[in-house]
Amino acid sequence: MNPLLFDNMPPFIKREMEKITQQIQPLMKKNSKYVMFAFPLMLVGGFNLIVMFFQGAYSFDMLPMTGLYALITAIGIALFKESKFMNRKIHQVGKDQIIERIQMSRILGEEKKNAYIEMVKNQSKMSLQVFFNFLTEENKEKQNMYS
Repeated sequence: MNPLLFDNMPPFIKREMEKITQQIQPLMKKNSKYVMFAFPLMLVGGFNLIVMFFQGAYSFDMLPMTGLYALITAIGIALFKESKFMNRKIHQVGKDQIIERIQMSRILGEEKKNAYIEMVKNQSKMSLQVFFNFLTEENKEKQNMYS
C-alpha cells in the first residue's frame, strides 16, 4: 500500500493504515520483485520458443536452446504464480491485522465488534472500507465519551 494514498485521510485512520502498511511492506517488496522478473522471463522465453517453432528448422543442435528457452519461460511462470500466492498472503495478513485491531477495541461493544469482524471475514479482499467505517464509528464513540 502506498502511504501517499492515506495523506488525505483523518489522523485516526492514517495511523492505523501505517501500522498495517508496516506489517505488509516486506511482503509487498518481495511481490514486486517477483513480478518484475516474471514478465520479462516469460516474454523472452515464450517469444523465442514461438519463433523457433515457426522457423520449422528442427535439428538436434537446436535442442539445448529450446530447453533453455523452455526453462526461462518456466521460471517466469513460477515467479508469476509465486507473486499471485504472495498477493493472497498480503491480503490475508492485512485482514488479520484488521481483525486483530477490531478485537482490541475497548470503545465499541462486543456485538458491534463481532459484526465488523464478520463483515471483514466475508470480504474477498482486505476490506478497507469496512475497516474505515469501524474506525470512524469508534472515533465518534470516543468523542461522545469524552464530551
